[in-house]
Amino acid sequence: MVTAKRLYLYGVMGVALVPLLWGTWSILRLLARALGATADDREAIGADVALDELSLAVALVMVALPVWLIHVVVVQRSLRSSPATAADELASPARATYFFLVLMITGAVALLSLYEVVQQLVGAAVAGTRTWGLSGALAATVVSALAWTGHVWWRRADLRAAPTRTAGDWLTRAYLYGGLFITAVLLAFWLGQVATVVISELAAARVYWDPWEEAIVSPLAGTVGCATGWAAQWLIAASLIRADPPLGPAHRASRTRTAYFVAVLLVSAAAALSFVSLGGRHVLAETLGVWRPSEGSKLASDIAGPLIMAVFFVVLGWWHRRRVLHEARAVGGPGRQLAVWRSALYVVGFAGLGALSIGMGWALFGLIEYLAATNDITQSAQLRAELTPGAATALAGLVVWAPTWRLAQQDHATAPAVSAASAPRRAYLLLVAALAVVFVMAALAYLTYQAIRMLLDAGPTDDPAWAVSTAAVAGVVLGYHLYLLRADGAALAAAGPLEPTTDVAHGGERVIHTVELHVAPDTDLEALDVGIRGLLPADAELRVVRDPEPAD
Repeated sequence: MVTAKRLYLYGVMGVALVPLLWGTWSILRLLARALGATADDREAIGADVALDELSLAVALVMVALPVWLIHVVVVQRSLRSSPATAADELASPARATYFFLVLMITGAVALLSLYEVVQQLVGAAVAGTRTWGLSGALAATVVSALAWTGHVWWRRADLRAAPTRTAGDWLTRAYLYGGLFITAVLLAFWLGQVATVVISELAAARVYWDPWEEAIVSPLAGTVGCATGWAAQWLIAASLIRADPPLGPAHRASRTRTAYFVAVLLVSAAAALSFVSLGGRHVLAETLGVWRPSEGSKLASDIAGPLIMAVFFVVLGWWHRRRVLHEARAVGGPGRQLAVWRSALYVVGFAGLGALSIGMGWALFGLIEYLAATNDITQSAQLRAELTPGAATALAGLVVWAPTWRLAQQDHATAPAVSAASAPRRAYLLLVAALAVVFVMAALAYLTYQAIRMLLDAGPTDDPAWAVSTAAVAGVVLGYHLYLLRADGAALAAAGPLEPTTDVAHGGERVIHTVELHVAPDTDLEALDVGIRGLLPADAELRVVRDPEPAD
């Protein structure tokens, strides 16, 4: 009964908020036009149409505002009944879902609107463009930002009022760190675009078609919008991790926060490798004396442009790696820092292995295509041209994967059983093996399909080069990683039970004692972890085992 009531209340609040914000936006947009804030607005309309829009907007606000306020009052009244009821209400999934959706939608609208406002203003100031639609973008920025700010303040009050119940609110974390992830990656991209335009203009080696005054508008707008969004959400996250226990420690030690850092590191490594391979293929082509689609300033821009973009993603990944390692040591000491270090190491290695595998497959594909077309290996210039793109990608991946994998194997050699049992290594090996199996299976299925068509004389067969190259490269990757999985299994079997054990990877003598706690199947494990971890000594590891549900 209580759940149904909450679904009704928060559902109606969310629905009523849409016409309320829409009507407010329309009123502000018409007010901006009336004040002459956007004299060049191409959406300028006659008085009759404006009055009609105003009538609809006022009607929406007059109807939606009372409905939203009434339901808010009803919801807030339950917070004053008793401490237990108030804590239950603040931690309810319906309330968390309402805030998640409202914050996600209003935040996205605010950033997109801010991007358009900055684009219009910068374009007018730098390139002399007309401010088409500025009133609508400005009104949308104000309305959505106010709605977002108000709900952020409201939700922060919830979290601080019932820290024990809301410390494990995964929806709040999902919104917060999801928004941080998206804005961080986009910020690196737009900063790279700004630097590319500026440096290219200074070097007289343009990578764009429009004049630089017009080319700089969108990157600047994207930089301002993403920097604003990332900074606002980073400040919210910082205030949460500084909160009193258990809220602050729970947010700082949450897997969601760690996953944010690791995800940014993965995307940064993948993006940097992509841009390096784009510029590297032109460098390699010039070095080998083949494949000259660009010359002069165009060649310089084809090389420098992607490399400039790569620099910003390298900086983004470096900063997040440094930050997460620092936090891990502060939260859980050397043991947690080692676990996070392994996660970062294998994530970067995964990106490097991906680029290496794609490049090798691409180069092998070019070789097969060349041999099938010419059947003559003496035409070395044409062969080098076929191999250049794949070789550049493979070389970029090798430069990242080789030293990363060397560090991983050194860590593994120090304590094989501990490393083999670690989640980052097992996840890396199993994920690579699974992906390799999928690619081998797809390639073999395609080759088998073509062979059967040939035997049945079902018409001309398609080019099998991609399938052969994919099967060959994925097969090698699969075989190597299956060998590693088997070796890790043998190391674990030879080591026997791992507890108690010594943190030998850091050269210390700290013995880790494990406390095993059995709980019911429906227990909230995250809340239990937050509540009990602070009571354990520093050298204790909490292991919670969920008992199986009883058979019917």
